[in-house]
Amino acid sequence: MEWFRLSEKPSISSSTYCAVLQLCGELKSLQDGKEVHSVISCNDVQINGILGTRLVFMYVSCGELSQGRLVFDQVVNEKVFLWNLMINEYAKVEDFAECVYLFQKMLNAGIAADSYTFSCILKCFAASGSVKNGEWLHGYLLKLDLAACSCSVVNSLLSFYAKVGRVESARKLFDELPQRDVVSWNSMISGYVANGGSEEASRVFEKTSERSVVSWTSMIQAYSRSGLLHDAIRLFHEMTSSGTKPDIFTLSAVLHACASSGSLESGKSVHNYITGQGLESNLFVCNALMDMYAKCGSMEDASLVFSQMPVKDIISWNTIIGGYTKNDLPNEAVHHFATMVSGKWEPDGRTISCILPACASLSALNMGRQIHCHVLRNGHHLSDDRHITNALVDMYIKCGALVLARSLFDTMIPSKDLVSWTVMIAGYGMHGFGKEAIRAFEEMRRDGIKPDGVSFISVLYACSHSGLVNEGWRFFNIMQKECKIEPSLEHYACMVDLLSRSGKLQMAYEFIKGMPIKPDATIWGALLCGCRIHHDVKLAERVAEHVFELEPENARYYVLLANIYAEAEKWEEVKELRVKIGRRGLKKHPGCSWIEVKGKVHVFVAKDGSHPEVRKIEALLRKVREGMKKEGFSPKLRYALMNGDDLEKEMALCGHSEKLAMGFGILNLPPGKTVRVMKNLRVCRDCHEMAKFMSKTTGREIILRDSNFFHHFKDGSCSCRGFW
Repeated sequence: MEWFRLSEKPSISSSTYCAVLQLCGELKSLQDGKEVHSVISCNDVQINGILGTRLVFMYVSCGELSQGRLVFDQVVNEKVFLWNLMINEYAKVEDFAECVYLFQKMLNAGIAADSYTFSCILKCFAASGSVKNGEWLHGYLLKLDLAACSCSVVNSLLSFYAKVGRVESARKLFDELPQRDVVSWNSMISGYVANGGSEEASRVFEKTSERSVVSWTSMIQAYSRSGLLHDAIRLFHEMTSSGTKPDIFTLSAVLHACASSGSLESGKSVHNYITGQGLESNLFVCNALMDMYAKCGSMEDASLVFSQMPVKDIISWNTIIGGYTKNDLPNEAVHHFATMVSGKWEPDGRTISCILPACASLSALNMGRQIHCHVLRNGHHLSDDRHITNALVDMYIKCGALVLARSLFDTMIPSKDLVSWTVMIAGYGMHGFGKEAIRAFEEMRRDGIKPDGVSFISVLYACSHSGLVNEGWRFFNIMQKECKIEPSLEHYACMVDLLSRSGKLQMAYEFIKGMPIKPDATIWGALLCGCRIHHDVKLAERVAEHVFELEPENARYYVLLANIYAEAEKWEEVKELRVKIGRRGLKKHPGCSWIEVKGKVHVFVAKDGSHPEVRKIEALLRKVREGMKKEGFSPKLRYALMNGDDLEKEMALCGHSEKLAMGFGILNLPPGKTVRVMKNLRVCRDCHEMAKFMSKTTGREIILRDSNFFHHFKDGSCSCRGFW
């Protein structure tokens, strides 16, 4: 270019201009190209033929399609190359209407299209769904003698029919072909795969004489999409045995099949193959490997792949964070999110959707708020994403901030969908506000949104946890009679829970016996919980027989029956059950509670004296207990669940993890600040009574979330009103 600037412009030949423009286009040097164009114009050089072609090429190569089009329209050019260039460039920006216009203009100008033109325009027709245009072009090609057309054109026509869903037309064309190459066979297989015809794809695949990596991959995808996951995995091993080397798309397809089937061993076998082929550093393959391990529940392997990746992208971070979240490892998800952000990675919409459930699981309200601020700062592309907004509402609900959840929910007008309403209805139910849940459900229906089975589960759950028996029956009937939804096991479980919590144990028992589908352990377990609430030992023993038969290895139900015996002070029965639990090798999850203070999560385990402030907490709890006794509250000693004297039982009760967490919150949070405590198991009644008393004497609101319910304690009362 320096030589060009120093040279005598009038003496430069047209071929020199062409060479310089070609160079500018290849180097994508727009400014230099414009300078050359300016010189050409100033010297009245005629822009036509090869010079016009080079000028158009320069502009489109530099990303100036509109400027290239202006030159193109002025050029008299009968070469098909330039028309192909412009059609292809408009196809890249998905302006398919302009592609068709140029194609028709080219034909009207008498310029003969070549195989590249036909292949390109057929892709445009497929992408825009222009079936009639594609059929017209098929007819045009027949007039030209389709048999004489190149294989690439015929294969493009096959691909067009498959992509617009006309797989029968593709098959008719395929059967009429006098010669088929490997691409023709692959196009037919891929067409069947894309249109759900896995059996037809398999039959074509069996007839294929020359199987390429594309045909093998297409069949693996076909089996995977049809749910024939083990066949997909088997086919991969057949492929490698036949000597055909899989590419990254094959590996992704088979890893997806392993993930969907939960076949960890098969996934590890594929991983070994990847390592043997030296592909363990490929970004695309590593992301697929992590996803497979995460979906198979092996986060240790997923983490190892992640840590060894030489290069990561945002998808890598999303996969590891989402994997931890879905495998109930929220602490690890939060840790990786913090590491990602500190490494200057910018979270995208999927990152937000992955981390918010982890915040909800931990009730990490402060972090959830920070993420919400990030969403707002990043404008409409995140804050207008309904999926993200639904996740934010769910996060606020599960962090106990129901008012914030409702405020955000109200801002979604008019974009609330069924998921949005269901999340809000479930939130009200989770917090014990059954009437508000019913109002939201009815408002949803007035807005014209038809409830589904999940939204009915949410409203039935809300009725159950608020003691709204009549309303629960009404919705159960509406679901069947008006909405024509057949009840699932989850709906029946809600109804059993509703009756059991309300003390209608015998009615619940008869309801189960009359169910048209076989009850599972969850349904019998709901009645067993009701037996504990209402201290019906005899019925509990009968119900437990059904539960133990259905899930003999589930320790939770043995512990539940042991607690029923302990509360009734049947210590011999408790001893027998504990021996049975030990003999079976079953383990009970230890009770733990946690609280977030100043951005740090503090975890407490029952009777654990390791926390540095445990002495201060115990002193506070003793003081609270003394205050309760003075006001006539006596410890609920039956919930100590142990055979000992009253002092031993009282000491055991004081060591419950939720009491320790509440005490820590009162000692360390500013006066008047809400205390938010989470527990992994159900809160006991003695802790429930102490929380009510603490809320009154400290003037604080205490929000306690147990394994499935929120308790809002304020001024000595609880939002649950005893229905928990």
